[in-house]
Amino acid sequence: MAFIFIRESVSESKAEHFDFGGAITLGVSLSSLVLVLDQGLSWGWFSLNSILCYLSVIIFTAIFIFIESKTPEPIVDLKFFKNSIFVNTLINNFVVFMGMMGAVFLIPVFVQTFLGYDATTTGYLFIPMAFFMMLASPIGGALTGKIEPKYIIAASTLVAGIGIYLFTFAMDPRATALDIIIPLSIMAFGMGFGMAQRTNVIAAAVPNEEIGSASSVLALGRNIAGSFGIAVFGTLLTNATKSNILDVAQRSIIKISNTEIYKQAVGLIILKADISAYKVVFMWASIVLVVGAVLALMINVPKEKMTDIKEVHIEA
Repeated sequence: MAFIFIRESVSESKAEHFDFGGAITLGVSLSSLVLVLDQGLSWGWFSLNSILCYLSVIIFTAIFIFIESKTPEPIVDLKFFKNSIFVNTLINNFVVFMGMMGAVFLIPVFVQTFLGYDATTTGYLFIPMAFFMMLASPIGGALTGKIEPKYIIAASTLVAGIGIYLFTFAMDPRATALDIIIPLSIMAFGMGFGMAQRTNVIAAAVPNEEIGSASSVLALGRNIAGSFGIAVFGTLLTNATKSNILDVAQRSIIKISNTEIYKQAVGLIILKADISAYKVVFMWASIVLVVGAVLALMINVPKEKMTDIKEVHIEA
């Protein structure tokens, strides 16, 4: 279907030299970043391995920036980051996907651990999420040129935040499938509503021949944000669980000598601590998205650019 229906866009200017230096240094920097985000919790965020990864990220990012500032055909044009529209959209994109991915990553873990669902049944819970995201995307796109993009992006981010906040009520061992599906669907509708607007704003903020490069930076930001979100909220979940176990245990009095019942009581204390920790994570994730909604209001697109955005959407 891609071969049949997708019309390939071809730039009039051809690259004469591929930016190998930029590609290699960016690759090493991102690999180090993803590695420490993936393993930092088990290594320890201040362990020797983690510190070496941090140093690798800093050193190779600095080299990458130096190379990109000198090469005539950079793999990432640094002048993008002098464009306030591009930067503000990128920041909103990063914050939103950090909160969303960090939260969504934990949902299958919760469902399989505390509700007893198998992997296949857990997957079924995400089907409505995909449907609502597809439903919302054309609705948001249809508003292109009618409402300022920043208001659409802010509203979509806020709706997604509300969806994530509703998970604080769904985190219960007695939760049903519908209790999980409804917040997922609301979150997905919010995300889908603003997706086209972010892409359109980026497309209108840069010259036509650089749309591909700018869009790839936006996509890269989403991927890095997802890794950050999983690392940050995974760490938050672990720390909150430990803190809650101590807190619940201190406030609990078990007046019984039966060993088996005592074990069950201890298990209930741990369960209470685990469930409370998930609620803390989703609360913070919703706050992150509210921050993202506020930041979206900083995306001020000039009126002449609004026309470009409308034209980009019509062509698409």
